[in-house]
Amino acid sequence: MKKPIGVIDSGIGGLTIVASMQKLMPGEDIIYLGDSKNVPYGNKSEEDIYLLTMAMLKFVEEREVKLAAIACNTISTIHKRFNGKLPFPVVDIVTPTVDHIDKMGAERLAILATEFTVKMGSYERMLRERRPGIEVFNEGSRDLATLIDRGEFDSQATYDIVKHHLNSIKGKGEVYNIVLACTHYPIVEEIFLDIDPSLNYINPGFQQAKAIRAQLHDMELLQRDGLGSVEIYTSGEAGIYRKAAEKLGIKRMSEPKTVAIKEYTE
Repeated sequence: MKKPIGVIDSGIGGLTIVASMQKLMPGEDIIYLGDSKNVPYGNKSEEDIYLLTMAMLKFVEEREVKLAAIACNTISTIHKRFNGKLPFPVVDIVTPTVDHIDKMGAERLAILATEFTVKMGSYERMLRERRPGIEVFNEGSRDLATLIDRGEFDSQATYDIVKHHLNSIKGKGEVYNIVLACTHYPIVEEIFLDIDPSLNYINPGFQQAKAIRAQLHDMELLQRDGLGSVEIYTSGEAGIYRKAAEKLGIKRMSEPKTVAIKEYTE
Protein backbone atom coordinates (compact mmCIF):
# COMPACT_ATOMS: atom_id res chain seq x y z
CA MET A 1 0.00 0.00 0.00
CA LYS A 2 1.25 3.47 -0.87
CA LYS A 3 1.74 5.41 2.36
CA PRO A 4 1.96 9.23 2.59
CA ILE A 5 4.54 11.46 4.22
CA GLY A 6 3.33 13.45 7.21
CA VAL A 7 4.33 17.10 7.59
CA ILE A 8 3.53 19.02 10.78
CA ASP A 9 3.98 22.65 11.72
CA SER A 10 2.60 25.28 14.07
CA GLY A 11 0.91 27.00 11.12
CA ILE A 12 1.27 27.62 7.39
CA GLY A 13 5.08 27.86 7.35
CA GLY A 14 5.64 24.17 6.73
CA LEU A 15 3.98 24.53 3.34
CA THR A 16 7.38 25.80 2.18
CA ILE A 17 8.68 22.27 2.83
CA VAL A 18 5.71 20.77 0.96
CA ALA A 19 6.59 22.93 -2.06
CA SER A 20 10.19 21.69 -1.94
CA MET A 21 9.06 18.09 -1.49
CA GLN A 22 6.83 18.28 -4.56
CA LYS A 23 9.80 19.44 -6.64
CA LEU A 24 12.14 16.74 -5.32
CA MET A 25 9.63 13.90 -4.84
CA PRO A 26 6.65 14.52 -7.15
CA GLY A 27 5.30 10.99 -6.70
CA GLU A 28 4.77 11.27 -2.95
CA ASP A 29 1.40 11.79 -1.26
CA ILE A 30 1.60 14.31 1.59
CA ILE A 31 -0.57 14.80 4.69
CA TYR A 32 -0.06 18.27 6.15
CA LEU A 33 -1.21 19.50 9.57
CA GLY A 34 -0.79 23.06 10.78
CA ASP A 35 -1.78 23.94 14.35
CA SER A 36 -2.84 27.52 13.64
CA LYS A 37 -5.11 27.52 16.68
CA ASN A 38 -1.99 27.58 18.86
CA VAL A 39 0.44 29.56 16.68
CA PRO A 40 3.04 30.87 17.40
CA TYR A 41 4.88 28.04 19.12
CA GLY A 42 8.00 30.18 19.48
CA ASN A 43 6.55 32.05 22.47
CA LYS A 44 5.50 28.90 24.41
CA SER A 45 7.25 26.74 27.03
CA GLU A 46 9.14 23.61 25.99
CA GLU A 47 6.58 21.36 27.68
CA ASP A 48 3.65 23.01 25.91
CA ILE A 49 5.46 22.67 22.57
CA TYR A 50 6.16 19.00 23.27
CA LEU A 51 2.53 18.16 24.11
CA LEU A 52 1.12 20.10 21.15
CA THR A 53 3.58 18.41 18.80
CA MET A 54 2.84 14.91 20.09
CA ALA A 55 -0.85 15.61 19.44
CA MET A 56 0.00 16.48 15.82
CA LEU A 57 2.23 13.44 15.41
CA LYS A 58 -0.58 11.22 16.68
CA PHE A 59 -2.89 12.82 14.12
CA VAL A 60 -0.64 11.85 11.21
CA GLU A 61 0.03 8.43 12.78
CA GLU A 62 -3.71 7.71 12.45
CA ARG A 63 -3.30 8.35 8.71
CA GLU A 64 -0.58 5.69 8.48
CA VAL A 65 2.30 7.87 7.34
CA LYS A 66 5.66 6.24 6.54
CA LEU A 67 7.69 9.21 7.85
CA ALA A 68 6.95 12.53 9.54
CA ALA A 69 8.73 15.81 8.87
CA ILE A 70 8.87 18.38 11.65
CA ALA A 71 8.50 21.42 9.41
CA CYS A 72 9.13 23.83 12.26
CA ASN A 73 12.45 25.07 13.58
CA THR A 74 11.02 25.73 17.04
CA ILE A 75 9.77 22.14 17.41
CA SER A 76 12.96 20.77 15.87
CA THR A 77 15.00 22.17 18.74
CA ILE A 78 13.44 19.44 20.94
CA HIS A 79 13.20 16.72 18.28
CA LYS A 80 15.10 14.14 20.36
CA ARG A 81 12.15 13.98 22.76
CA PHE A 82 10.12 12.20 20.05
CA ASN A 83 12.65 9.41 19.46
CA GLY A 84 11.17 5.95 19.94
CA LYS A 85 7.65 7.18 20.60
CA LEU A 86 6.22 6.61 17.14
CA PRO A 87 6.18 3.73 14.63
CA PHE A 88 7.86 5.81 11.91
CA PRO A 89 10.97 8.00 11.65
CA VAL A 90 10.69 11.69 12.49
CA VAL A 91 12.95 14.06 10.56
CA ASP A 92 13.79 17.44 12.07
CA ILE A 93 14.70 20.53 10.07
CA VAL A 94 17.76 21.73 11.99
CA THR A 95 20.12 18.79 11.37
CA PRO A 96 19.92 18.84 7.53
CA THR A 97 20.43 22.61 7.56
CA VAL A 98 23.51 22.35 9.77
CA ASP A 99 24.86 19.64 7.42
CA HIS A 100 24.38 22.04 4.48
CA ILE A 101 26.06 24.97 6.25
CA ASP A 102 28.98 22.75 7.25
CA LYS A 103 29.46 21.66 3.62
CA MET A 104 29.33 25.33 2.55
CA GLY A 105 32.28 26.05 4.77
CA ALA A 106 30.68 29.23 6.13
CA GLU A 107 32.76 31.00 8.78
CA ARG A 108 30.11 33.50 9.84
CA LEU A 109 26.34 33.61 9.58
CA ALA A 110 23.16 34.89 11.19
CA ILE A 111 20.22 32.89 12.50
CA LEU A 112 16.87 34.68 12.15
CA ALA A 113 14.28 32.69 14.08
CA THR A 114 11.57 32.74 16.74
CA GLU A 115 12.63 33.71 20.23
CA PHE A 116 12.33 30.09 21.42
CA THR A 117 14.56 28.75 18.64
CA VAL A 118 17.19 31.37 19.45
CA LYS A 119 16.88 30.65 23.20
CA MET A 120 17.34 26.90 22.68
CA GLY A 121 20.48 27.56 20.63
CA SER A 122 20.35 24.30 18.65
CA TYR A 123 21.74 25.79 15.44
CA GLU A 124 24.61 27.53 17.19
CA ARG A 125 25.47 24.51 19.36
CA MET A 126 25.48 22.05 16.45
CA LEU A 127 27.40 24.43 14.20
CA ARG A 128 30.10 24.99 16.82
CA GLU A 129 30.46 21.22 17.23
CA ARG A 130 31.25 21.01 13.51
CA ARG A 131 33.14 24.28 13.11
CA PRO A 132 34.46 25.53 16.49
CA GLY A 133 35.57 28.90 15.12
CA ILE A 134 32.32 29.84 13.41
CA GLU A 135 30.73 33.20 14.25
CA VAL A 136 26.97 33.04 14.79
CA PHE A 137 24.77 36.12 15.11
CA ASN A 138 21.37 35.32 16.63
CA GLU A 139 18.30 37.42 15.90
CA GLY A 140 15.02 36.46 17.56
CA SER A 141 11.65 37.66 16.28
CA ARG A 142 8.49 37.62 18.38
CA ASP A 143 6.06 38.79 15.70
CA LEU A 144 7.18 37.93 12.15
CA ALA A 145 5.82 34.35 12.10
CA THR A 146 2.50 35.56 13.49
CA LEU A 147 2.11 38.22 10.80
CA ILE A 148 2.84 35.70 8.06
CA ASP A 149 0.49 33.12 9.55
CA ARG A 150 -2.28 35.72 9.35
CA GLY A 151 -1.66 35.99 5.62
CA GLU A 152 0.05 39.38 5.76
CA PHE A 153 2.42 38.44 2.96
CA ASP A 154 2.59 41.92 1.44
CA SER A 155 1.68 44.19 4.37
CA GLN A 156 3.67 47.21 5.45
CA ALA A 157 3.95 45.71 8.94
CA THR A 158 5.64 42.59 7.56
CA TYR A 159 7.98 44.67 5.38
CA ASP A 160 8.91 46.90 8.32
CA ILE A 161 9.66 44.05 10.70
CA VAL A 162 11.83 42.24 8.12
CA LYS A 163 13.75 45.47 7.51
CA HIS A 164 14.16 45.95 11.26
CA HIS A 165 15.64 42.49 11.71
CA LEU A 166 17.98 42.73 8.72
CA ASN A 167 19.26 46.09 9.96
CA SER A 168 19.75 44.60 13.42
CA ILE A 169 21.68 41.63 12.00
CA LYS A 170 23.91 43.83 9.85
CA GLY A 171 24.56 46.04 12.87
CA LYS A 172 26.05 43.07 14.73
CA GLY A 173 28.85 42.46 12.25
CA GLU A 174 29.75 41.69 8.66
CA VAL A 175 27.50 38.87 7.52
CA TYR A 176 26.55 37.35 4.15
CA ASN A 177 24.69 34.12 5.03
CA ILE A 178 21.36 34.38 6.83
CA VAL A 179 19.43 31.27 7.85
CA LEU A 180 15.68 31.84 7.61
CA ALA A 181 15.26 29.56 10.60
CA CYS A 182 11.47 29.65 10.74
CA THR A 183 9.56 27.94 7.95
CA HIS A 184 7.18 30.88 7.74
CA TYR A 185 9.92 33.25 6.60
CA PRO A 186 10.58 31.86 3.08
CA ILE A 187 6.92 32.55 2.24
CA VAL A 188 7.91 36.23 2.12
CA GLU A 189 11.41 35.69 0.73
CA GLU A 190 10.75 38.33 -1.93
CA ILE A 191 10.58 40.95 0.86
CA PHE A 192 14.02 39.90 2.12
CA LEU A 193 15.37 40.09 -1.43
CA ASP A 194 13.76 43.47 -2.03
CA ILE A 195 15.33 44.94 1.11
CA ASP A 196 18.78 43.42 0.58
CA PRO A 197 19.38 41.20 -2.47
CA SER A 198 23.11 41.01 -1.74
CA LEU A 199 22.66 38.51 1.11
CA ASN A 200 22.49 34.72 0.84
CA TYR A 201 19.23 33.53 2.40
CA ILE A 202 19.37 29.86 3.41
CA ASN A 203 16.03 28.00 3.31
CA PRO A 204 16.10 25.08 5.79
CA GLY A 205 12.95 23.60 4.23
CA PHE A 206 14.76 22.73 1.02
CA GLN A 207 17.55 21.04 2.96
CA GLN A 208 14.99 19.05 4.95
CA ALA A 209 13.23 17.92 1.77
CA LYS A 210 16.56 16.65 0.40
CA ALA A 211 17.22 14.76 3.64
CA ILE A 212 13.76 13.16 3.51
CA ARG A 213 14.29 12.02 -0.07
CA ALA A 214 17.63 10.46 0.89
CA GLN A 215 16.13 8.70 3.91
CA LEU A 216 13.19 7.29 1.97
CA HIS A 217 15.62 6.07 -0.70
CA ASP A 218 17.69 4.29 1.96
CA MET A 219 14.50 2.75 3.43
CA GLU A 220 13.43 1.67 -0.08
CA LEU A 221 10.19 3.60 0.39
CA LEU A 222 10.70 6.41 -2.12
CA GLN A 223 7.76 6.67 -4.52
CA ARG A 224 9.24 7.15 -7.98
CA ASP A 225 6.14 6.80 -10.17
CA GLY A 226 3.08 8.93 -10.75
CA LEU A 227 2.14 12.26 -9.22
CA GLY A 228 1.28 12.57 -5.55
CA SER A 229 -1.47 14.58 -3.89
CA VAL A 230 -1.53 16.93 -0.90
CA GLU A 231 -4.12 16.91 1.89
CA ILE A 232 -4.03 19.93 4.19
CA TYR A 233 -5.54 20.05 7.67
CA THR A 234 -5.46 22.76 10.32
CA SER A 235 -6.83 23.46 13.77
CA GLY A 236 -7.46 27.05 12.70
CA GLU A 237 -8.78 28.95 9.68
CA ALA A 238 -8.42 26.86 6.54
CA GLY A 239 -8.64 29.66 3.98
CA ILE A 240 -5.19 31.04 4.70
CA TYR A 241 -3.69 27.65 3.84
CA ARG A 242 -5.09 27.76 0.33
CA LYS A 243 -3.76 31.30 -0.08
CA ALA A 244 -0.27 30.27 1.08
CA ALA A 245 -0.25 27.05 -0.95
CA GLU A 246 -1.22 28.89 -4.12
CA LYS A 247 1.50 31.49 -3.47
CA LEU A 248 4.06 28.68 -3.13
CA GLY A 249 2.86 26.88 -6.27
CA ILE A 250 1.75 23.69 -4.52
CA LYS A 251 -0.08 21.37 -6.94
CA ARG A 252 -2.68 18.57 -6.72
CA MET A 253 -4.04 19.87 -3.44
CA SER A 254 -7.45 19.09 -1.98
CA GLU A 255 -9.45 21.83 -0.25
CA PRO A 256 -7.84 22.57 3.17
CA LYS A 257 -9.97 21.41 6.11
CA THR A 258 -10.34 22.57 9.71
CA VAL A 259 -10.12 19.69 12.18
CA ALA A 260 -10.03 19.16 15.94
CA ILE A 261 -6.71 17.80 17.19
CA LYS A 262 -7.02 15.48 20.18
CA GLU A 263 -5.15 16.70 23.24
CA TYR A 264 -2.11 14.56 24.05
CA THR A 265 -1.35 13.48 27.58
CA GLU A 266 1.22 11.02 28.93
